[in-house]
Amino acid sequence: MTRIDLQIRKHRQSSLAMGTGFIALDIIEGKFGTFGAAGGSCGNVMVMLAWLGWTACPSGRIGEDSAGDYIFDEYQAVGVETCHLVRDDRVATPIVIQRCTETKDGERTHRFSLSCPDCGAWLPRFRPMTINQAAPILGSDLAPKVFYFDRITPASLRMAKWARETGALVLFEPASVGDEKPFQQAVDLCHVLKFSHDRLGHLPDLATAKSPRLVVETLGEDGLRLRWRGRWSALPAFRTTIFEDAAGSGDWCSAGFLHVVGARGANGFAKLKKADLDRALKFGQALASLNCRFEGARGLMRYMDHRSVNKALRSLLEKGTLADLNHNSESLLSMPGDLCRLCKPEGKATQKASPKCVG
Repeated sequence: MTRIDLQIRKHRQSSLAMGTGFIALDIIEGKFGTFGAAGGSCGNVMVMLAWLGWTACPSGRIGEDSAGDYIFDEYQAVGVETCHLVRDDRVATPIVIQRCTETKDGERTHRFSLSCPDCGAWLPRFRPMTINQAAPILGSDLAPKVFYFDRITPASLRMAKWARETGALVLFEPASVGDEKPFQQAVDLCHVLKFSHDRLGHLPDLATAKSPRLVVETLGEDGLRLRWRGRWSALPAFRTTIFEDAAGSGDWCSAGFLHVVGARGANGFAKLKKADLDRALKFGQALASLNCRFEGARGLMRYMDHRSVNKALRSLLEKGTLADLNHNSESLLSMPGDLCRLCKPEGKATQKASPKCVG
């Protein structure tokens, strides 16, 4: 295998990453108890990029409720910009329950639930930003280097178009297709189309999409395959001797990839060589493999600092496997005690965004 540098290297000058899409509160029922974490694909990728040294600015619509407070507090704790995170009393913050279990063969697995384990009610779902709520972004002079989106809405399509016109590298990671016309618009707007074989591999048109410069299809434990300049190639997954949870693996792969190739925006991306792409994707795969040793989509961040991650990645590169790790099993934030408080929006119909803002 060609030697690939897997070390975390922060940017000397912070680059701006923006994104819109699924932002939610994850409640993880795991081996060490129940804990909460700001989640959702878009939310995860933005937090991961902030951890990697970017100025990360997610945009989305969450409730003025306890679940929204939890997300907001965690964003502030890890240094995520919150000026375009709209708090709206007319909606409830999305919540997802993740249950980590073992199969009869002793293998670790997880499943998601969208109903409250206490009362059985349906938990709040994704509610997109409106175009009016996105207007401050569309009318701003911000110039992101990368833009990530995972949901197709009128506002997300407008923002993706705006980001592309400002020179950002646009990555689209769909969870589903929905209406064909808006989906095709999203594909046409992105430079990178990334999707999971488990979710969308049954759609052959995705792999043959002409507009994206790069198409990435993730294959779980079998790694991924990519199409660059008309040619397909494959990258095997890294192996880990300890496996707890695969949740968040795709998000780590996306964040690691953007971290390596995104600093010079779309123009820099267009000039990359195949070896540069492989290095970026392998870096994302390595972070994903390391994260599989912990419960939760961002367990890596909860229990390790950059120095310990780099030590583990050196072991992965030199020995082909990850060394044993010692880590704290306690959550960084306390878990709300009454889950039913999180199911319903509270208060009157108002909306606001944080005063904290990039500029």
